[in-house]
Amino acid sequence: MIEFTHVGKRYPGGTEALLGINLEIDQGEMVFLTGHSGAGKSTLLRLISLIERPTRGSITVNGREVSKLPHRSIPYYRRKLGVIFQDHRLLPERSVFDNVALPLQICGTDPRTIGKRVRAALDKVGLLHKEKALPDMLSSGQQQRVGIARAVVNRPAILLADEPTGNLDPELSEEIMQLFVDFNQVGVTLLIASHDQYLIRHFSKKIIELENGQIKNEDNV
Repeated sequence: MIEFTHVGKRYPGGTEALLGINLEIDQGEMVFLTGHSGAGKSTLLRLISLIERPTRGSITVNGREVSKLPHRSIPYYRRKLGVIFQDHRLLPERSVFDNVALPLQICGTDPRTIGKRVRAALDKVGLLHKEKALPDMLSSGQQQRVGIARAVVNRPAILLADEPTGNLDPELSEEIMQLFVDFNQVGVTLLIASHDQYLIRHFSKKIIELENGQIKNEDNV
């Protein structure tokens, strides 16, 4: 499903964010990516989503080498991915419904289908009753759930989450992680960057630990 072969990432100025990363994530796996701040977790996720490109090595997703994918092909590639950010990145002037609908609108999906898919996604995260609300009317946990609904509304095969519970209290964090488990149980492949060791151990999934841009340890639970 996802394979890194000798992948490195160097930023301008010479900072090496990743060094010779080799990893394989199978279809349907749920994997936690952990390590201290600056270990390379976010960079690895950005390479998969092609927000950034590797300096060296190759990245294969679903049997296709994507690290050198032409720019015109990236939007189509990303339709198969869902990406969740710690800071939500919701559009403040748009309703919850419109925020979740945005990926479908960009793809030119039929309006009737958009309505069904958006409401199904909001129902899954428990926010169907908030579809007309603006983001600033919601709690931080609710905003994160909207971000999750937006990420899954396209029914992606792969879901990437970068510190999705970093701003939430322990109870809300566990609820968000349980949503990810639910998605994983229906076949979605998940890669979640998190520093919350208690939460990671609680869910007993595969763990990849990064340190200084390298894989320090892999724990196949």
